[in-house]
Amino acid sequence: MKIIGYLRVSTDQQVESGLGLEAQESACKEYAKRMGLEIAQFYRDEGLSGSLPIEKRDGLKEALNNLKRTDVLVVAKRDRLSRDLDEIGIITKAIKGK
Repeated sequence: MKIIGYLRVSTDQQVESGLGLEAQESACKEYAKRMGLEIAQFYRDEGLSGSLPIEKRDGLKEALNNLKRTDVLVVAKRDRLSRDLDEIGIITKAIKGK
């Protein structure tokens, strides 16, 4: 089993400050630590809206493509995956279908 982290910020200001990404990475690492796990790799989408479909977010696409059946995808908050509930459903189905 491998743990993969996904981080996303939507504004260039968040990208430049690093605060959004750093806070998300810290939250993911803390969660993994509490579960006795270590995150093998992080994938990022910087300056991209959560309303964009998977196809337009290279970091998310790559994270999903690299997930295997027993792997776990960790995000700081569900809205980092998407701001669209239908898209979250698509992502969830893609993960469960591995």
